[in-house]
This record gives sequence, structure tokens and C-alpha cells, in this order.
Amino acid sequence: MAFNVEWVTLNAMAKVTGYTVAALRSKIKRGQLFEEKHWRRAQDGRLLIHVENFNDWLKQ
Repeated sequence: MAFNVEWVTLNAMAKVTGYTVAALRSKIKRGQLFEEKHWRRAQDGRLLIHVENFNDWLKQ
């Protein structure tokens, strides 16, 4: 079964990238990752990362 997941939690992104959750939060806080492009806050308050846009950011 294949899933096409557009937005994932910080924990999920940390597991696949090797960045810690703290490192991802730091990149958001410092403005390296942009709201609604790289990250957004879900209705329940959790931070989510856009997988494709994050990968594009890594390639820069």
C-alpha cells in the first residue's frame, strides 16, 4: 500500500531526515523555513512540515 503524504509531523520528519525535532523547530524560529510553504500549524496546534517543499529547501 502506498501513501502520498503532503504534510507530516515534526517527529515523522525528524525520523526520515536525521534532523532532531529541536533542530526543525529552530529552523522555523530563525525563519529558514517559511510558514505555509515549509510548515504550518494544524487545527490541533501541532506543527506540520510539507515534505516536498522541505526536500526542495534541502537541495538549495
